[in-house]
Amino acid sequence: MAALAAVIAGVLAATHASHEDRPHVSGVSATAAGPPASTATAASGPCAGLSGAVVTTRAGKTDTIAGLIATFEADYYIERSAAKAIQLVTSETGITEQGLADGIASIPMGTTHCVAITPLTTNTATAHLVELHPDGRRVDYLQVVNTIPGPGGGLLISHVQEQG
Repeated sequence: MAALAAVIAGVLAATHASHEDRPHVSGVSATAAGPPASTATAASGPCAGLSGAVVTTRAGKTDTIAGLIATFEADYYIERSAAKAIQLVTSETGITEQGLADGIASIPMGTTHCVAITPLTTNTATAHLVELHPDGRRVDYLQVVNTIPGPGGGLLISHVQEQG
């Protein structure tokens, strides 16, 4: 899921890759995230211009799709913790902790994020993830995120796909 961000951002984005080499997403790989939807210099904070049922920079409750995506992105961008983020995805995604760690390491320290999440069904949502780098550069990622129920309750990210 930052980028769902990978957001699902990130993700969740959510699911994210090195900023130098982002592969196309279809299903989720260890470095899953498509190329940025756009890159621009931001006029204000990372949430500027975003709209959705939920627009946030913070974690949520993982028993809702919006909360799960928000939590993944917060683990990725704020906590910078591959160990925490990997716990929110299924093994079938192909995402690895090392892939997440490499993606996190590629993001400049001081980068902020925001994710706009719009649920489409009980297990599918769109996520618009924004990275705002310390130099003011803004990178947008558009994703569709699918979830499944987790074994201990809550939800897990099962699939992330580049949108648009």
